[in-house]
Amino acid sequence: MKMKKTIEVCESEAFTLMELLVVLAVLAMLAVMLLPALGNTQMDTRAFQCQNNQRQIMSAWRMYADDNSDLLAPNDYPATTAFTPATASQQNQMRNWVVGTMEQSFDAGNAALLTNQYSLLSTYIHTPPTYRCPADNFLNPTAHRLNVRSYAMNSAVGTIWNSSFNSGPPIGSPVQGGWLNGSSFNNAQTAWQTYGKLSSIVRPSPANLFVLMDESPLGISSGSITISANASLSFTVLLEAPGGNHDSGGVISFADGHSIVHKWQDARTFTLQSMFGAGTSLGTPEPLSPADVDLIFLGALTSAPR
Repeated sequence: MKMKKTIEVCESEAFTLMELLVVLAVLAMLAVMLLPALGNTQMDTRAFQCQNNQRQIMSAWRMYADDNSDLLAPNDYPATTAFTPATASQQNQMRNWVVGTMEQSFDAGNAALLTNQYSLLSTYIHTPPTYRCPADNFLNPTAHRLNVRSYAMNSAVGTIWNSSFNSGPPIGSPVQGGWLNGSSFNNAQTAWQTYGKLSSIVRPSPANLFVLMDESPLGISSGSITISANASLSFTVLLEAPGGNHDSGGVISFADGHSIVHKWQDARTFTLQSMFGAGTSLGTPEPLSPADVDLIFLGALTSAPR
């Protein structure tokens, strides 16, 4: 008996036009959802690099204290005085954790001052780019270039050097924190704590006392940033502004070595143009109304009542 051969014909499967359109529509929706995240990738990378820079500076800050009997590095550089054109004798009197003021074009573009012998953390940090936030693209209008430094230190943290040559306390004394009260400058203030040694950082705890942050490039001057510790819902003033280069946020480093990227809730916190009216200047307390919750947040991290 002859067997009949059967031939099975398999029809090839293919997408219909409608199915292809559905797939393309789904891919388009996914792309729309992912674009914001991809757009923030560079910003997130810069924030990570900024944190890494500050970790290196904080590590040097601690090593300085370890090498100097627990004394913290000086943090009383004269905010408006250019370092670069000063005489050798004058420069010796301006020793600081980092010398120079971004307010003066002589210093704003001079990266060499970050690693010279008078910048006292230069023993531990040998690369000037460590001092600049990678997201800081502000062109200094007088230096006509990028500022060489983006970071500043809590004005309640550090020791005296320059002030001792101007009828101030002896070298190695804690900084005086003249702006901590937020109302008027007073280097004889006794209401708020200042910290001249690592061991003196008790209130707030090292995990809650900020040491370093990126400062607004519109207002950065010396290595010190003045934040009022006297902040409440009824009283907030801006003295110098934090930076907002990281998606309206800034990097803050604490005495225990950890750092955070904190997003500011009030745009006035980091936007100096909207904070300072005609006739005001940096270092002049400017009341905020309504109260700025960011400054209340920072006040608790700056110092504590004595």
